[in-house]
Amino acid sequence: MLNPTRRSEPADPLLKPQRESLADKIADLIAKAISTRHIEPGSRIVETALAERLGVSRVPIREALKVLHAQGILTGGGHRGYHVATYGPVVTQEITETRLMLERFLLRDAIENWRSGAADVERLEEPLRDMRRAAKTDDIAASLDADLEFHRVIREASGNAIVGTLWDALSRHVMIVFNFERYRDTDLKASTKQHEEFRDFILEQIARPTTPEALDAALKNHILWVARLKTAKKEADDATPAAPKKRNAARGR
Repeated sequence: MLNPTRRSEPADPLLKPQRESLADKIADLIAKAISTRHIEPGSRIVETALAERLGVSRVPIREALKVLHAQGILTGGGHRGYHVATYGPVVTQEITETRLMLERFLLRDAIENWRSGAADVERLEEPLRDMRRAAKTDDIAASLDADLEFHRVIREASGNAIVGTLWDALSRHVMIVFNFERYRDTDLKASTKQHEEFRDFILEQIARPTTPEALDAALKNHILWVARLKTAKKEADDATPAAPKKRNAARGR
């Protein structure tokens, strides 16, 4: 028999957010299509065409488009319709800076939870296994998915619902940028090794914590790794003298 004088505990308002709605799933599908260039940046999004292709009503499509518009993945709206945003250097820089800021908090809290046993660090191994498999088959798309999942494990282990929700929204941007050739690393074995090294750093921090500065430096080095490789390669290419064109005087060329 219930005791009428006993009040039940209020529900925790900061539980891990659930992303199970049809609109959320559709938003993920659209973001994935943009990242793989099945929908090109700048393209117009036709609500009726999407509803027909996905076999759903226009209501969840409309909700998904509103979410993507609010997140900046789509532009326009209203009578003008929606268009896919373009991702130039300025926007990409903003995404990277925001990601670093959010993941700094998530990594800090995740390490605390892994250390206390509130979360299981072994969950990092599954995306690493996926990355190894992708490297063997040279599957860039699968490797990038596993990369994002690696960081989603950190996000979930943090238990930080506020920052985690912001990361969920940004992760669609990150997925899109990941798949642009200028921001991705095609050496999948090197990418896997770099994530394994970051996993090892995390394990060291769980066993022997150092300083917040060390965490920040390691995270920044990890996230900016590909960008630094691309920059170094470009500088090396720019410094290499162009090979002189061959001339054939006899043929007048």
